[in-house]
Formats: sequence, C-alpha cells, structure tokens
Amino acid sequence: MINRFDTMEKPFLLGNLKLDEAALRKIFIYNLNKIYPILLHLENHLPELAGTTCYGDLQNAILELTSEVNIQATRIDDIFLQLKEVPVRKVSPATNCVLQVLVPDSGYSYLDGLSKDLSLVFHLQKVLNIKKNYFYILKSIAGSFNNINIKQHLQYSCDECEDNQLIFKLIAKEYMESSINPFLV
Repeated sequence: MINRFDTMEKPFLLGNLKLDEAALRKIFIYNLNKIYPILLHLENHLPELAGTTCYGDLQNAILELTSEVNIQATRIDDIFLQLKEVPVRKVSPATNCVLQVLVPDSGYSYLDGLSKDLSLVFHLQKVLNIKKNYFYILKSIAGSFNNINIKQHLQYSCDECEDNQLIFKLIAKEYMESSINPFLV
C-alpha cells in the first residue's frame, strides 16, 4: 500500500527561507480581521449574557470581561490606524458558525441556576480560548515588526486573556465544588 503523503519529496527550510515583511503584514492583517469581528460580537452580546446569569459573581465577571473586550477592540482599532488599514467589521460565515456554536442553547432546560451559570462559564471559556489564541498569534507575528506600540497593545491583551481565563476557571471550580459539597457531608 502506497502512502499518498510519501509520494512527494518536500523541501526543508534549513533556516535559509523566511517570509518578507509584506507577507508577514498580510498574515497579520488577516488575523486582525478575524479577531476584530469576534470582539465586536462580544461587545454586543456579553452585557445581555450577564443579564441572564443567576449569580452575582458570574455577572460581575462577565461585566468586567465586557469592559476589557471594549478596551481590546479599541486597541485593535488603534493597530489598524497605525498600520493605515481599514478593519473588516463583518463577521465571515465561518466565524459566524463558530460563534453560533459557542452561544448557549436557549431551549435547554437546566436543573437549577447553578448548572445554568456553570454552562455559561463553559461557553465563555471556549470563546476566551479562541480570543486568546488569536492574540497570541498576532503577538508572535508582531514580534517581527518594528512597532513597540503594536507589541504592547497585543501583550496587554494577551495578559488580560490569561487573567480572564483564570477568573472563569476559578468560578467554574467554585460552582462545581459547591454542587458536590452536600454529597461530601
């Protein structure tokens, strides 16, 4: 049996082939235009999601996340301005599908408020992972640019993503431990 991947010899980089600045910039702008509509989507939907929570700790965390997303979107606006590029505000069909999959099902019936909020936390963690990955990709590409402001904007956003993930992990842990504590007594 012939493996179709073994039939073609592929070259190795060996450190002597690199993307030029124009190619890196194009990849950078492409990824900026992927994260930007996600941030705009979050700006529009997080306040509504915060209103559906059953517990104040999750509501406060979502509202804090909303303010950080607003700041991150402003930073992306500034990056586009510095690069003299116009952002794409429209969500692509592929991104829209991903965002719809990550939205909690409204028709699902929960046993109680705690399980409902825990489900919201899990949905937010998925979105935060996507957001974090885009910022890390952008940060790694920006390392090759000679623009400290862009690097700082992306570093701040990466740091905030780490903090957000920690907050929602701690909330999930608290919710899960509080739901099993009666069984431990």
